[in-house]
Amino acid sequence: MILRQCIRGGNAEKQEGFILSFRYDADTVEKLKQAIPHTHREWYPEAKTWWVSVEYELQLEQLFSNFKALVYAQGRLW
Repeated sequence: MILRQCIRGGNAEKQEGFILSFRYDADTVEKLKQAIPHTHREWYPEAKTWWVSVEYELQLEQLFSNFKALVYAQGRLW
């Protein structure tokens, strides 16, 4: 699966993590939920984005083929 957006950002409790958006795919959502406990992820329906704790960076790399490119290369562009 390909991410549309992935930036470093915190949740409402100011926990460090990643803000993700991707095209809806039921399989991908299920894989995300299986790989990351509900205590370390949040869905924001208004923005259609997920927050995932920085602790699960490896799982995000495995789920999304462009995760590293967006997180690390994107920061160098600005």
